[in-house]
Amino acid sequence: MKYYILTLLLFLNLSLFVGCDRPAAIKPSGNTIKIGVIGPFSGPARAMGEDGLKGIRTVMHMQPYLGNGDRVEVVIEDDKNEPDLSVSGLKKLATEEKVSAILLLSSSASGLAVNAIADSYQVPVFVLLATHPDIAKDKTFVSQLSFDNTFQGRVAALFVRDELLIDRVAVFQNPESFHSTSLAGEFIHKFETIGGIITANFQVTADSDDFKGILERLREKKTQLLYLPVTAKDFVHISTALEDTDWAPERMGGDGLYSNVLRQHPEGAGLLNGIYDIDLYTADVEGTSFGEQAAKAYRKLYEKTSSSFTAIGAEGYAILQNAMNRCTHPADRQCINTMLHNTDRFEGLLGRVSIHADGKAERPLIVNKVSNGREQFIVKVY
Repeated sequence: MKYYILTLLLFLNLSLFVGCDRPAAIKPSGNTIKIGVIGPFSGPARAMGEDGLKGIRTVMHMQPYLGNGDRVEVVIEDDKNEPDLSVSGLKKLATEEKVSAILLLSSSASGLAVNAIADSYQVPVFVLLATHPDIAKDKTFVSQLSFDNTFQGRVAALFVRDELLIDRVAVFQNPESFHSTSLAGEFIHKFETIGGIITANFQVTADSDDFKGILERLREKKTQLLYLPVTAKDFVHISTALEDTDWAPERMGGDGLYSNVLRQHPEGAGLLNGIYDIDLYTADVEGTSFGEQAAKAYRKLYEKTSSSFTAIGAEGYAILQNAMNRCTHPADRQCINTMLHNTDRFEGLLGRVSIHADGKAERPLIVNKVSNGREQFIVKVY
């Protein structure tokens, strides 16, 4: 039942953002428009790319043509979640494949690398998962679908301090990760400004192995919560060490942690129980009659259950499709980019999504708590 609900979530209100005002049957024009998808389709982070592409393909299956009858073809570039490969993938897609737009399913380091060159190729790049606050900064052809780390870090700090009434927090972060360091920095800054105490700011590296000893010292400092914007692997190591101690502080993870643990370390799924989980979506919702039909279509295409990566892929492609449909010539890069930046109160999976002229999205953030293996919704924050 829990997986059925998660799959159902993916398509909540999907009829609205694929364009329910268009005819159900569209006559094919015979023309094809290429879009690019850059993401990790191999390596440790491949769940982001693989699951995200499933979301994209599901929406394409439900509406295979644009409003004018043009067919959309997806050209895939595997960047292994490595910035250099993201950049070379963009160059190839923009010049050799001549795509009309690009969806990026990689993390913040790749998003920042692409940010540096997107304008020179004048191809709209829609960054779906990356949450670094500078993803779209000072660029014309970059848009960001996710909330950024500034918003997420501040909401996390306020929730811990004001809702959980916790005073003392230890932060773990990966110094080599843009996502981790910026998220940790925002949390620390906001938490301290509202009277919270950071008992430790621990840098997790490849050589970090004495997590049990670290946790014992944190307990001595009367730490009440562990803030963990870390990789799935490090989360498993820290939480496993925590089980070996006679101590049960609260824990909070960053966006994507829940999905990454389930996909990359399924053997550690039980370690997620009890964690507060910040994400773009939640499985703890009721479906609609359309959602049931859409979930059936998804299950027909794929055997695996969906994730937040699947959902962001579906939502991102639907918004891109909506932008293309508002162009007289839906392959026009400049028009697509303009329409993306004029996305106003688009009906997304869990609420309205707008993308402003600066390329940044205005969308809800969800706080969940994992219980008995599934996410339970706590609050939605705009």
